[in-house]
Amino acid sequence: MCKLKQFLLIALLFSLSCNSILAESNTQTVTPHLTVIAGPINGALLQKNGKILAVYGDPRDPAINADMVLFTHYRRDVAWAGVKLARNGAQAVVPKNEESFFSGVSQFWSEFSVKRFHDYYQQTTKILTQPIPITKTVEDGETWMWEGIPIHVLATPGYTRDAVTYILDIDEKKIAFTGDLIYGDGKILDWYSLQDAIPEAKIGGYHGYAARTAQLIDSLKKVAEQNPDLLIPARGPIIRNVQQSIARLIDRLQKAYENYLSIDALRWYFKDEHIQKKAERVLGPSTRINWMSFAETVNENLPPWIIPITNSRLILAQDGSGFLVDCGGKRIIDELIKMRIEGTLQSLDGLFITHYHDDHTDQVMPLVQEFNCPVYTIRELQDVLENPAAYRLPCLTQNPIPDLKIMEEGALFKWKEFKLTFSYHPGQTILHGALLVEKENSESIFFIGDSFTPSGIDDYCLQNRNLLHPNHGYFYCLNALRKMEPNYLLINQHVDPTFRFSRDQIDHMINVLNRRIELLRDLFPFDDPNYGLDEGWARFYPYWQTVKAGESFDLTLRIFNHSPCERTFQTALNFPEGWKEKNGEINVVIPSIHEAEAQYHNITTPKNTKPGIYVITADIQSADWDLREWTETIITIE
Repeated sequence: MCKLKQFLLIALLFSLSCNSILAESNTQTVTPHLTVIAGPINGALLQKNGKILAVYGDPRDPAINADMVLFTHYRRDVAWAGVKLARNGAQAVVPKNEESFFSGVSQFWSEFSVKRFHDYYQQTTKILTQPIPITKTVEDGETWMWEGIPIHVLATPGYTRDAVTYILDIDEKKIAFTGDLIYGDGKILDWYSLQDAIPEAKIGGYHGYAARTAQLIDSLKKVAEQNPDLLIPARGPIIRNVQQSIARLIDRLQKAYENYLSIDALRWYFKDEHIQKKAERVLGPSTRINWMSFAETVNENLPPWIIPITNSRLILAQDGSGFLVDCGGKRIIDELIKMRIEGTLQSLDGLFITHYHDDHTDQVMPLVQEFNCPVYTIRELQDVLENPAAYRLPCLTQNPIPDLKIMEEGALFKWKEFKLTFSYHPGQTILHGALLVEKENSESIFFIGDSFTPSGIDDYCLQNRNLLHPNHGYFYCLNALRKMEPNYLLINQHVDPTFRFSRDQIDHMINVLNRRIELLRDLFPFDDPNYGLDEGWARFYPYWQTVKAGESFDLTLRIFNHSPCERTFQTALNFPEGWKEKNGEINVVIPSIHEAEAQYHNITTPKNTKPGIYVITADIQSADWDLREWTETIITIE
């Protein structure tokens, strides 16, 4: 729990906000026939005529024997409570369009071994590790009877693409079981789960920041129209002020989304027409966003010593030597070879990698083979470039890059007539760098990778982990821009002109982000809003590894404590049957805004383990949080 810091009021607010995920089970009689067991997941048990119907499942161990269990969506961090009932013989009822996430999970994990690279869809991997048998699938508008009680199905997409809500009339009460559509009085568990494409705005999944917010709002309105007496969500308290809580959540979602749009980098790429469509989906027709004015675009044509090659830039010295920034496509290499043949490029003296995304790294090794040049990057990028398969992040390349020359924060060296300064720059993604290039008696160019466009910040993919802490994420980047000389120029390699922000624009973006923190603090149930933005706050390293049957291996669970206080995290792993480990539960004490590790050693697989893909998950508890099967790692047995 939060410790007393400076003021009693602050401590009180912290303690009140730490009510996010109930850890202890308790039983509440809602109606004569309906009992809710509050725990990590709410177990709603309806008993009639000697039979038991469960919604969500039963969080207790051992669980009750039920006749039927209703799943609102496929997420394993909820579904685990119902899966054990289904394995004990309960009839499993699932949304029709999510059936494959219950019965076809083996195929999902097999295909994901390839799809996790070059992943531009960014859908959750909180998928069941093993399939369960399905008795019935349901879809929107369907009604069927269970022991004389009508069960009505509403399609309520949002938290997942095809989630449903079950509405039951029980003991003269209309009760809606809404899954993760809403949490408590106008909150939602997170925003990263809503990342998705927006086809009508021609925006793909990678660029669709919390795009299913629109569907979520429509679903909330749909539930409100049913005028239920109670909402029983999958997690959190029973909601009794239904209309008020729904209205409050919609208002909070809209305010937070409007804040995001106001400094959205995509406005530069997609222009106002497409961004307006994106806005109206969430905020309503004829919405007008208080957009920041575009940054000053300084040079439509780059200085002659900077050669644009697709989304790469070549710095060309007077003697014909070159220094390249990023290499993601074969066309870049082809153009450099052409320049060498023509005599424009005498040698390639180095390559700097701004960040790990495949469109900036895929062709690095062919470039090195062709030009025999060193590859420079910052310390924070070293491991993801050398071992991309160890990570679960957007747009990963499959091509490791060895023998990197690592540059520390602020490191500089003289190259030809240029001074190069290397820096960490966690903009578009948490693992991102930048390069300041200063030419003697000429321009100073700050190569910022994909971190900014003239319309704002490139934080449109939540899985990139754009943290909202002081001196982290875009606060770190904007503070760096504040320190630049007044005539600095920025280059994003996807943007043709150089540009720069005024001091007022930099301050405005900082203010927007500070306001965002407050808006998201109201939206999420955790004691810090970063838990609702950062899916990677708890993650395995490595994410994927290959071992032989009978061999032992190690795993590390990395946890970032976003809370404003020290926290103790209890971690326990869930293994395939027969796998052994000696560590048991591991407790990790982590200071505020720091990361630490739980290390699991000598995990042993049985010698008769069949070749294939196996998934290990982690349960994480901290004070009143209890998050089951929260994150995963994948093991391939050869």
